[in-house]
Amino acid sequence: MEEYNALAIEYQKHFNTGFYDGEWSGFALRKPEAALYDLFAGNNESDNFIDTDLFEKLPETNKLLKFFPCEKTSVRVLKLTPGSGIKPHSDEGLNFFDGFVRLHIPIQTNPDIEFIVAGEKLEMKEGECWFADFNQIHSVYNHGDIDRLHLVIDMKVNEWLKELFLKERIIERGEQAPDPMDSYPTEVKKEIVQHLMQQGTETSIKTAQQIMKKYSLII
Repeated sequence: MEEYNALAIEYQKHFNTGFYDGEWSGFALRKPEAALYDLFAGNNESDNFIDTDLFEKLPETNKLLKFFPCEKTSVRVLKLTPGSGIKPHSDEGLNFFDGFVRLHIPIQTNPDIEFIVAGEKLEMKEGECWFADFNQIHSVYNHGDIDRLHLVIDMKVNEWLKELFLKERIIERGEQAPDPMDSYPTEVKKEIVQHLMQQGTETSIKTAQQIMKKYSLII
């Protein structure tokens, strides 16, 4: 925290103003070169990532980042002030199996932070490093009386990170990406099956039958 306090850093208001109430702001240490906003983290189509002028001014943060020998695509420090909240939303492409992950390292926090991912409250403590599937619906509310300050790192999955996730049992060896259809309501699954059956091709009918078998659907 001392490293950030020692610099006269101007925090920029987050550009997704419809996603939060109160004050959510930050500054970028690394970003996509073509980003219209410094706090834009990019997406799967982004390339040519660059360090900002602040990158070399935070040597302790630099040391921490070197622990992860992965290509970083975005590095930001994000602040959520007391009484502010980030509304429920999802960030696509951050599921490990998408080839990218987002890590959160609390720099300053308090016991009254409500960080919920997929209905589960995460108790993040200062100095810890957290991964979560931010493809899932998540929200953050600061019910405390001090700022919540997180170092947020987006990076590409490589063999080193894969082995780390296996070691920490974040993923299991041989685990596959989740099927998005698993989260669909039964009625939506039935509509998909009916649509496939109406197509009448050998492939569509076979796919429909596989879905019906997997989810024990009766049409």
